[in-house]
Amino acid sequence: MIGKDKVLVVDIDGTLCDIKAQEENYIDVAPEPQIVARLQKMHAEGWRIVLSSSRGMRSNDGNLGQINKIVGPVVLEWLERHKIPFDEIYFGKPWPGKEGFYIDDRSVRPREFIENDLAGVEALIARDRIAKG
Repeated sequence: MIGKDKVLVVDIDGTLCDIKAQEENYIDVAPEPQIVARLQKMHAEGWRIVLSSSRGMRSNDGNLGQINKIVGPVVLEWLERHKIPFDEIYFGKPWPGKEGFYIDDRSVRPREFIENDLAGVEALIARDRIAKG
């Protein structure tokens, strides 16, 4: 990933797909078609897609070995089934809890990604950045 300018780091749950309902299995959760279509287009245009997920962090007490063994195969099958392109995948993103959230200066909400072209996304990022340097 280092040295490449066109990189998207994408979350899975709540971004590539809805949050799984209690009675659902992860393998059966439907992907978000607008996000998938945009990723497919951008990947074809040369963007590198890196997936980063906190799936399983809470239920496996942060044990990455267990997550790689239990969660990894299901996610990889799901990605293949739905033809979702990616170049790298990382499990172990810290889970912020039900009331927490992530703060990042290069962050874009899923709806913003769908509704804006690249110039619009860059404008959102520039507008929201605290440090201007």
